[in-house]
This record gives sequence, structure tokens and C-alpha cells, in this order.
Amino acid sequence: MSEKRLKLNKLTISAKAAVVVVFCIFAIYSISLVFTLGWTFLQSLKGNREFFRDMMSLPKSWLFSNYFEAFSKLERNGTTFIQMFANSIWFSVGLSVVGVFAHCITGYVFAKYKFPGRGVAFSFIIFTLIIPVVGNLPSMYKIVYLLRLNDSPLYLVTALNGFGGNFLIMYAFFKGIADDYAEAAQIDGASDLYIFLRIMLPLASGPIIALSIVGIIFAWNNYETPIIFLDKMPNLASGLYYYREIIKYESNEPIYLSGALISTLPVLILVAVFGNKIMKNMTMGGIKG
Repeated sequence: MSEKRLKLNKLTISAKAAVVVVFCIFAIYSISLVFTLGWTFLQSLKGNREFFRDMMSLPKSWLFSNYFEAFSKLERNGTTFIQMFANSIWFSVGLSVVGVFAHCITGYVFAKYKFPGRGVAFSFIIFTLIIPVVGNLPSMYKIVYLLRLNDSPLYLVTALNGFGGNFLIMYAFFKGIADDYAEAAQIDGASDLYIFLRIMLPLASGPIIALSIVGIIFAWNNYETPIIFLDKMPNLASGLYYYREIIKYESNEPIYLSGALISTLPVLILVAVFGNKIMKNMTMGGIKG
């Protein structure tokens, strides 16, 4: 008994030590994020010369007007800051919603239906995950321009691929849902489409919300895709990227920082509003006895 207690005590001490180490890592990471945001905010309130004179001091004159100037000076090929903001909304929300819905369909089909070639197709999907994004870019570029999806909201249809990491998440989730739900609905005469839309998707609301929010954040910060495929419809991320290249010569760093902070506000609000919902709803589902 004493040996077992000693082992349990050692495991307990190891577990506590691991928790402390992880907590310290996350605490340091959180402090670095808060410091970066605080530094960016303070530097965005400086004048141009004051910023380059001392990048660590408090602003002598708090120029909140920099934020108003960001709306007029941050533009790309005639596209204003407000228009880029609107482009960011439809681009990020559209790609996320279309993509997650496609992943739900493919994940559900592979998890709940047996069809010829299912194992081969699943293995091929896993194989495609090891192909770097850069390797897909030339073919993606060719397809988008041949179909004339560039510089158009129709570009959102490219999110209908239905595979990738999100596919595996939805596949695992639907695989974990008991078949009793579908069988009970089928006894009542429900169709396959009804079962998917009215039963399975509500059960998967947790991962759907989580993946949608993560997808929106990723697309909101994506500047490479709009530069390549939506040059005439830039979003905030690509607009800030272009402006960042310009200020190397014009030196308007505080204006750039003001625009960058404005562009982060929707992401911060999204996480603040839905953060708890994501954590509470990420459950695998099942039948309770």
C-alpha cells in the first residue's frame, strides 16, 4: 500500500508541476500579446517624427486624429478603407460559412455512409493533406482565372472543396454520434436530407461554431489570397500590406498602426462574444442512458 501511495504522490506532484509549467507558458504568452497591443496603441497616437525618435516612450501629444486619418489615407487602387472593411466581411464570413458547410457534408457522408471506394477515397484525402499549399497554388491560380472567378464574390465557391483538416474534425464528430438518432428519425419517415439538416447539423453546432469562428479569423487576416485573386477587391489585410510597402518611402507608421488596430477590433469582439460558447459547445454528443 505504501508503494502505491508513493507512486500516486509522485504522479500528483508531476501533474501539478506540469500544470504550473503550462500556466507559466500561457501567462508569458498572454503578457506578450497584451504588451504588443498596448505598445501599438500608444505608438499609433504619436506624430511621425516622434515615433521614429523614440519608439518606447509615451506620446507627448495624443493624436487620436490618426485614427480618422486612417480612414482617408488607407486605400488601394481607389478602394477606400470602408470598402476594404466591407470586402473583409463578405470574404471572411463567406469563405468560412461555405467552407464549414462543405466540410459538414463530406464529413457526414464519409462517417455515416458506406459506398464503393470509400476507403480508397478516404486514404487519398489523407494523402492530399501532406501536399504543401504552395504546391497547390499554380493549379489553383489556373482554375480560378479560367473560370473567371477572380475579382468577383464568386470566388467563394472555391471553398466548396470539402476536405482538409476541418473535414477530419467533422468526420470524427459525426463518427462519434450514435446511429440511434438517424434510425429513430427513419422510423418516423424522415428523409436523409431531413436527418442531416434538422438532426445532425444541430447536434454538431459546437464544432460548427468553433470552426466557423476560426475560419473567419483566418480569412480576415489573409492578405495573400486577395492579392493574388482579388486585386480589384482588396480586403483590409491586403490593403494594409500594400500601405505598409508604401510607407517605407512616405513614413506614415502611426497611421499604419492605427489602421492595423482598427482591423483587429472585429476579431477581438468575435472572440470576446463567442469564446465561452465555443468552449461549452465542443462536445462529441451521444445517447444518455
